[in-house]
Amino acid sequence: MLANAGNPGQAVPVDGGYRLSGTWKIVSGIDSADWFIPVGIVLDGDGPRLTEAGAPDVRLFHVPRAQLSIERTWNVSGMRGSGSNTVELRDVFVPAELTAGIDDVPRIDRPRYRLHPVLLVFAGCTAVALGTVAEAIDELARLAPTKQTPFGGLLADQAWVQGTLGRSEVAVRAARRLLFSVARELDQAAERGEPVTLAMRAELHGAMAHAAAVAREALAAVYEAASSSSIYLGDRIERLHRDGMVALQHANHSAAFFEAVGRVRLGQDHGMPLF
Repeated sequence: MLANAGNPGQAVPVDGGYRLSGTWKIVSGIDSADWFIPVGIVLDGDGPRLTEAGAPDVRLFHVPRAQLSIERTWNVSGMRGSGSNTVELRDVFVPAELTAGIDDVPRIDRPRYRLHPVLLVFAGCTAVALGTVAEAIDELARLAPTKQTPFGGLLADQAWVQGTLGRSEVAVRAARRLLFSVARELDQAAERGEPVTLAMRAELHGAMAHAAAVAREALAAVYEAASSSSIYLGDRIERLHRDGMVALQHANHSAAFFEAVGRVRLGQDHGMPLF
């Protein structure tokens, strides 16, 4: 199993490879991983080494578990089972054959590997968030027909609860279909051997940011509609609310991606790392 992290460390070139150092926070699944795949910037003196294209040499490094130092920092309100602890490396040697430039031509020519590494992993966190919110909506639908309200009658008979359930479900399903449609277009381009354009990458980031905004609103609405049930520890909606909100705090769901998408549409540089 693999765990990865996007914030960059620093790599110093040496004979046969690199000396990698850095601290990577929120590394999900690291306790179960056999390999850690961090991002590192290759140094040339005090600054980054540049590629032939004039960009910083950003590489993926493959580090076996035995070389990792893991700090138990994942003391959080939700998504506790992900074990997203902190990893630290100090001057760890990584052979050159266990690295790859972020923009390198893939060594294995299959459709999956023709996509930029960022496109392979980023949308996964959005799928987790959408799945969590969808389950919360299902849980509200199970709760409402049996829960009495303090004003008499069942929760399911309240028009505002009915509206909340209907709007939330439609919005989340629409966001999910948009995300999957964009991802499918990327896959199909790779299968045809066509380049994935910057506009297509922007469309994916836009779909992710949109899904996150929709999911956050729906999750809060479901939590409110569940009334007092959702405040109790151990309640399903309470748990799903915590987990979903933590998943939606991921950097990949930042509203700043809307601005980056707008810049691309205007013909400007997106201005984001690992876009």
